[in-house]
Amino acid sequence: MEVWNRERLYAEVWEQPLIKVAEKHRISDVTLGKVCRKLQIPLPGRGYWAKKQAGEVMKRTKLPKARNLPTLRYYQRHETPEPAEPVTPVPEPTDPEYLWIKEVESRSTIIGPTAPRRHKLVVATDRAHRHATPDTKGMLSGRWDQPSIDIRVSRATLDRALNLCNAIIEFLETEGFQAHVKDGTFSATANIFGQEVPFSLIEKYKQKKHEIDPSKPRWSEPAYDFLPSGVLEFRIGEDRWGGTKFRDGKREQLEQMLPQLVGALMRDARERILKAEHDRIAAIEKRKRDIELMELRDQINKEEEKIKQLMAWNDSWLKARQLREFISALEKVWTEQGLDLSPEAEKGKRIRWMKDQADRLDPMIENPVSILDRKGELSRYY
Repeated sequence: MEVWNRERLYAEVWEQPLIKVAEKHRISDVTLGKVCRKLQIPLPGRGYWAKKQAGEVMKRTKLPKARNLPTLRYYQRHETPEPAEPVTPVPEPTDPEYLWIKEVESRSTIIGPTAPRRHKLVVATDRAHRHATPDTKGMLSGRWDQPSIDIRVSRATLDRALNLCNAIIEFLETEGFQAHVKDGTFSATANIFGQEVPFSLIEKYKQKKHEIDPSKPRWSEPAYDFLPSGVLEFRIGEDRWGGTKFRDGKREQLEQMLPQLVGALMRDARERILKAEHDRIAAIEKRKRDIELMELRDQINKEEEKIKQLMAWNDSWLKARQLREFISALEKVWTEQGLDLSPEAEKGKRIRWMKDQADRLDPMIENPVSILDRKGELSRYY
């Protein structure tokens, strides 16, 4: 039996969401919320974790002083962990592209404050952004009619962003890779290992709530002010919200990560090659499987057709047997009636004809000739 430590629990619920803290203590988040209320521990409000994840600096609500708090106890469950199965180490790749990437990432190149010369793509990007109008978040974007690297930064951070892009492109070209921008787009791509890898540079912004004039409608003005933070984020891939990201940190900024940024671009290109090869092999396997299934379908159809023919033969044989029994009974009746059943007599010919029909049904004997065999000679007009 353990006693809840108020200060420790306060630190836990402000370090990660309540549901994760509850999982740690093996109780429900509802139960943990009740414990916090009884111990007068404030909890993060709605949207706190989403804003923090977006990069906004969030403040904690201080733990208030409290007296006469109840002593709350809980069971600390100690479970014996199952012995982990030995993991077979995955051998490190040895392909030339991977070794090249590792060598690039091992370098210690740092971007200087100014570039000796600017790449033509950076010059075009500067021209497209320099006189652009900031959006509602204070960010500059390129013009639709001018090719430009995909950067969205404030005016104060523009020179730094251009210098960073210039260093990345120069590094790529030193390794033999080219960067380019399609006309009429804001998307720059690096051609690495024959693959087009998009990249972009984004400045994060701070979101600050401000007082709204009560005399004005709520929709007439935004509830938040957006302030550029100066923090840059380098993104790799088509998805602006996903993909690989590098962001300025407290100890290290993007200018100190140049080999890692270029290495990440190369890794993305290598992954695209591996994925293309995987997809190619998967397509071959799928085609092979489709052919196998088609052949299996044909075999099943042939087998079902044989079974259908077998059942038809069985039905015909039963009908022939039943018909012969009927003919035999009829022949007996006509004989008792004293009718002439000789081959030349009418009744005799009738009996012979009926026996021929039974033989035609029987799959075990050769069918006698019948006028019905010539039915196919008739066209639909006769």
